[in-house]
Amino acid sequence: MSSRVLEKPDNHVRVLRSIVARPVFLVVVVSSAVFVPALVFGVPSNLDLTNHLRFALPFYDGIRSGHFYPGWLAESNAGYGDASFRFYPPALYYLLSATRWLTGSWYDGMLLAFASLFVMGAIGVYLWARSLFTPRIAACASILFSLAPYHLNQFYQATMLAEFAACSVLPFVFWYVERICRKQSATNVAGLAAVFALLVLTHLPLTVQGSFALTIYAFLRLDKTIWKKSILFLTTGVALGLLASACYWVTMIAERSWIRADVIDPIPSVDYRKNFLFSTLSPDNLNVWWMNILVLFTFAMFCPALILLHKETRQKLGRHTFSLGMLLIATFLMSTILAAPVWHLIRPLQQTQFPWRWLGIVSMVGALVAAAAIPEWRSVARGRLRPLCLAVMSGILISVAFSFSHIIREATFLSPPEFDKAVAATRGSNSVSQWLPIWASDHAQPMDGQIIAPQRAARVELWEPERRIFTVAPGPEGPARIRTFYYPHWKATSAGKELSLTPAKDGALNISLPPQAVTVTLQFVEPTRTRGATIAAAIGWLLIAFLFFAGYSTRNSHCQTT
Repeated sequence: MSSRVLEKPDNHVRVLRSIVARPVFLVVVVSSAVFVPALVFGVPSNLDLTNHLRFALPFYDGIRSGHFYPGWLAESNAGYGDASFRFYPPALYYLLSATRWLTGSWYDGMLLAFASLFVMGAIGVYLWARSLFTPRIAACASILFSLAPYHLNQFYQATMLAEFAACSVLPFVFWYVERICRKQSATNVAGLAAVFALLVLTHLPLTVQGSFALTIYAFLRLDKTIWKKSILFLTTGVALGLLASACYWVTMIAERSWIRADVIDPIPSVDYRKNFLFSTLSPDNLNVWWMNILVLFTFAMFCPALILLHKETRQKLGRHTFSLGMLLIATFLMSTILAAPVWHLIRPLQQTQFPWRWLGIVSMVGALVAAAAIPEWRSVARGRLRPLCLAVMSGILISVAFSFSHIIREATFLSPPEFDKAVAATRGSNSVSQWLPIWASDHAQPMDGQIIAPQRAARVELWEPERRIFTVAPGPEGPARIRTFYYPHWKATSAGKELSLTPAKDGALNISLPPQAVTVTLQFVEPTRTRGATIAAAIGWLLIAFLFFAGYSTRNSHCQTT
């Protein structure tokens, strides 16, 4: 009896040891550890945090009120609203809404969401690297990615939260591209479609740049004997991913000419021509100056990859390492002025605004290449070039020290009370001018109430983000001014008749009223294409689920028969 009692702790210890010994456990520990400063000091703050909060708060409110995908951000710009819901990918805000609901506060929800994204990105890099290398090398690649200067800068300094989230999704896309190049199956197509759709729904600039990188990677990894079949499966996966994300991009493409974007009063600082790496060394251009510094320390972290310049080492590591090396060179060059001719030719690239965004992809690919090269330095460490090996490994330590002493330590953190104040101050604040309708002015006329009808009394019966009801007393025929920016999807009716809508000089919504007393219903009505795109997206996700389970069932039945 006593021996059986003693066996249980031994078994538990054995299981615990097996878990701790697994490389993926180390990956989770390190990726969680780099998030500890946020848990201790608070949520990192920058200008982009305000922009994301301005979006997330009403998005969550819209979901709670029954609008699963809100169409109009009503509270921004002192109640005039904007169309940013229709143009900014929604996945991050679904995640923040979910964590806000789970934790009961925006502060805890923000921390939970980004702690999860840190771990998710690390696991994605591990899975991609594991499909090419041993578990130890894959774990090393994941750790290097978690500690990469640009990756930490996205969260702690720049607060580029949507781009950071997309960098946690993109490694999974690379992983499924690699899987399809090796084995064409329905499950892999479903996986590629799901993660590519999630990438589109998370961050559009990284989707554009990532698609270029994925095309290069697929070309390098295709098996010449089955390249046609591989391309067919890859194309099917991407097409299905686009179908599953149609609820977002159909509206974005159809209505992009209705917002200011960079067409009206473009912002010089987001001009891609001014944001190439090394295009200037002057601190006057703070973005490029800081990114140049990050590149130097990124190079220090990934300098073990230099051993691949040795031909014999390159041949020893194999074709997959050569493919990654070529991809690393290509993605880095795309961030520099050397790639300017390519940027000048391709309009979608220009709309990503910042060539230095490619550093997110460079951080992923560089982590894999550097990790693959580290074991080769063992033989160097045993020979006369040992000082060179120590110098290379010191580069990694210097890069990590820089990240913790500057990127993390010098970040601006918000404690829970400070964060709550920031949330309160965000309500009704002005949005980024690029999201305003083209009819809108930066300085709309202040209004004391929601409606101004000259010489007529008006009373609000209901005022919701996408539906308003108000009554207007009899008086002179003419327009009533509404504290809402004009947008073509607003429809006003009274007694079953549609009323004419026009934009005022500052972009406010004017409703033509008859002289008699009226009760007006003003509603934001989605067009038929929006409903069609939503149905298409639902069909896309159903097809993804069908392919996944069909492929899984086929694999199980094959295993049972063999």
